[in-house]
Amino acid sequence: MVGVLAAGAVLAMITDTMIPGAFEDAHLLIGLITVAGFLVSFALSHA
Repeated sequence: MVGVLAAGAVLAMITDTMIPGAFEDAHLLIGLITVAGFLVSFALSHA
């Protein structure tokens, strides 16, 4: 469980660093949106 949370935090941090333009528009939600999109794509690829 801790690994999953750490992976989500790393993904959100990378998004913060790599896509600064996205933070100008959605600021706090962009990390959550990115992690949610990753989880949806992961779930669809394993369905």
